[in-house]
Amino acid sequence: MSHYLGIDLGGTTIKFAIVREDGEIVANDRIMTDGEDGHGNVIARMIETAKNLTVANADTPVEAIGVAVPGVIDMVNGISIFLPNLPGDWPNVPVTEPISRALNKPAWLINDVRAFTLAELTFGAARGVNTGIFYAVGTGIGGGVVAHGKLNLGVGGAGGELGHMIVNANGPECGCGNRGCIEAYAAGPAIIGEANRRIVMGETTTLRDKIGDDLNKMVPELVEEAAEEGDKEAQEVLEYAGFHFGLGIAGAISALAPEVVVLGGGVVKPHGFFWKQIEQSARSHCHVTEIDRVQFRPSHFSYEAGVVGAALWSREVESGRVVPAR
Repeated sequence: MSHYLGIDLGGTTIKFAIVREDGEIVANDRIMTDGEDGHGNVIARMIETAKNLTVANADTPVEAIGVAVPGVIDMVNGISIFLPNLPGDWPNVPVTEPISRALNKPAWLINDVRAFTLAELTFGAARGVNTGIFYAVGTGIGGGVVAHGKLNLGVGGAGGELGHMIVNANGPECGCGNRGCIEAYAAGPAIIGEANRRIVMGETTTLRDKIGDDLNKMVPELVEEAAEEGDKEAQEVLEYAGFHFGLGIAGAISALAPEVVVLGGGVVKPHGFFWKQIEQSARSHCHVTEIDRVQFRPSHFSYEAGVVGAALWSREVESGRVVPAR
């Protein structure tokens, strides 16, 4: 059975995995990104770790390498165009060529949430699905679309940027340059910012005790925890974020009438308080789709979806089943 190497470049960590063609991870590793060192040093560490992992697992040689990155890319040439969550934004940086040369294997580039989507479609929460929409919620909100049972890449591989659907043109500024994107309302930093604002304003909330009056310790998981415990301020934070997130999902549902909506990433607890606000808002704003036939499902792979999807992407390209989008 063939094996493929997946590399998932994130703003904080880089994940590596040797993945069997049936989706099973046989070996993995992770390192800190340390993006402030510059893209050259980051890529050098990616190469070093990838080499070490493949040498240590020489009994499972890899056929090809897939690299997932968070942003806009040139899939054909393996070049990053704009990676907003990494210092310097990585404009026009060759990513796959040095990795391919160093490991003497073909390497292919894909957006990280398109990789997430491919993993969930092939072996995860959306296996066997004909049409689906996918969200990975973390520092940002990435998305993916499946149509006719296949990953939709769109022009340049940018198809599926669902987190940047605008739900209020006069809303908060988003990192993409627009205002009022879903990401600006419901990604991790937005939730943290609103929770901390309420503490600074002196609102009565258990969140203050949870962080010990240190705003730097605020994370979305604590807001979720407080909301589930009945904290009114925490609930309002997630109700507001979930309302706007749901509006965006409702628009995507109306456009695609998907069988499933898959939610993943570290910010949305499966079927937790935030999840319920998102799903309720989405369902209540859909009036032209048979919304009862749309299922909301948690991602299967969780944090490993991107690295598994990257490996699967290299398998798909090398097999000739897909071609990188131009």
